[in-house]
Amino acid sequence: MRIKKFLLSAVVGLTVFIAALSWTAQAAQPKQTPEIVSKGEDTFKRECVVCHGEKGEGDGTAAYLLFPKPRNLVKGIFKIRSTSTGEPPTDENIFKTLTNGLPGSAMPSFKALTENERWGLVYYIKKIANITEAPESIIKVSKEPAPSKDLVAKGKEVYAKLKCFECHGEQGKGDGPSSLTTKDELGYPAPPNDFTRGIYKGGGNNSDIYLRFISGLDGTPMPSYEDSANEEERWALVQYVRSLAGSKVAVQPGGGSVTAKKVAGKISIDPFDKVWKNVRAEKVPFMLLWQRQESVDSVSVKAVHNGRKMAFLLEWEDLTPEARFTRHQDFTDGAAIQFPVDPKRKPLFTMGALDTEKEENTVNIWFWRADRQLDIDKKKFNDIDDTYAGMVADDYQLSKALHPKDKNKPAVRTISAVVEQDPTYITGWGAGNFASLPERKSPVENLNSEGFSTLTPRSVDEQNVDGRGVWDNGKWKVVIVRSLDSKYKYDAKFKAGKEVPVGFAVWNGAQGDRNGQKAVTPWYTLKIE
Repeated sequence: MRIKKFLLSAVVGLTVFIAALSWTAQAAQPKQTPEIVSKGEDTFKRECVVCHGEKGEGDGTAAYLLFPKPRNLVKGIFKIRSTSTGEPPTDENIFKTLTNGLPGSAMPSFKALTENERWGLVYYIKKIANITEAPESIIKVSKEPAPSKDLVAKGKEVYAKLKCFECHGEQGKGDGPSSLTTKDELGYPAPPNDFTRGIYKGGGNNSDIYLRFISGLDGTPMPSYEDSANEEERWALVQYVRSLAGSKVAVQPGGGSVTAKKVAGKISIDPFDKVWKNVRAEKVPFMLLWQRQESVDSVSVKAVHNGRKMAFLLEWEDLTPEARFTRHQDFTDGAAIQFPVDPKRKPLFTMGALDTEKEENTVNIWFWRADRQLDIDKKKFNDIDDTYAGMVADDYQLSKALHPKDKNKPAVRTISAVVEQDPTYITGWGAGNFASLPERKSPVENLNSEGFSTLTPRSVDEQNVDGRGVWDNGKWKVVIVRSLDSKYKYDAKFKAGKEVPVGFAVWNGAQGDRNGQKAVTPWYTLKIE
């Protein structure tokens, strides 16, 4: 009985709360004109080509990093609609998707764009998809009955009757017997949604979920139940599915602000320093680029400066810390902060990917890694022999002390420490690559990027970012510090009273995150007091 009361209260409270989150009032829809379509094309080339490709075919330069894959807009198949199966979406359907993004995917919210820019995108997307006529059948959402424990119980029965469990599982966790074989229209895997995560594509209020059940998700294995359930059954199913997530509601990031508070005194790299005690934390939601069942949904961000140094404290949940990076199957936890080198420009948040104007879009990235933190904390370079204790070397050419082997000495000897080896045979170290240095001074690397495959570490003498990460009670707490100003051309610069775009990312090594497989945010605004 106690559980039923909890589920009912969750449904009642969330119905009001999520409705406020999911959709806000908008200005009147502008008339479609050649001018607004042209502006929509310009916005598409600036913001969308990186994922959807120049022709909208879902083959942008970022597509290989994303799962699920970007939509091929040319095919004219849209998941999120208030229209019957096979019908095109309404203009408002597309506008709402652009505004809210799609939780459970790498489609961000574009609410940072003006409404006119978003309407321009709507009309240009319709042009790409060759949508020239209004949909014939629009689904009308009936009045929702009052939430009740009986309706939730009824919804559980409907869930079984419609065999939702075959894909979504008995508990709604996306682990049904068909879950490993479901594919989309392009043949890519299409894992069923895990309802317990609170992810609702197309909107998180009850009317949105109703529409997903009735319209289906075209291009995916999720069918329409328009002819399979009556009104009572539809709403019962809505309330039952909503109850599975409790109070969880996934929100796609779409921008916001973080304030760097002006403080007195020194700024240290200690995450537990008292300077952080009275600083407001901003909860910044993440979106995962390569979807999986488990992921970090947000990061807590604090920022301070004392007129000389700027510091950030990032905190996020991670129950399985990973700091080993010695075997091919090992991946380390990490976190990064990025800024545009030119604060007057806001390049794509995808590491400064070039837009069609080919203007300079260099970003400055501060990258903390847990494996480098481990090296510093243990005061040694963790190498393969730390993973495989007792490893030995026969004729180990990388070490001067062991090559050539003296016949009068034991035939088998242990491998010497990395710092004792010859950098001639470790080319990254020999070339002065910061990432290959066996002795760490900082766990944070200073880098630049101008888009995919351009990430470049700065020279050793330009590694001017410091920090420290501590794993504490199921959370990473990471401080990253640098001076406000810098003499280096490709470093971000900060001034009190100014605003700078800022973005965040984290990697979960236990889940196989590496390189472009990570959780990210679009640009936020850093307000420096």
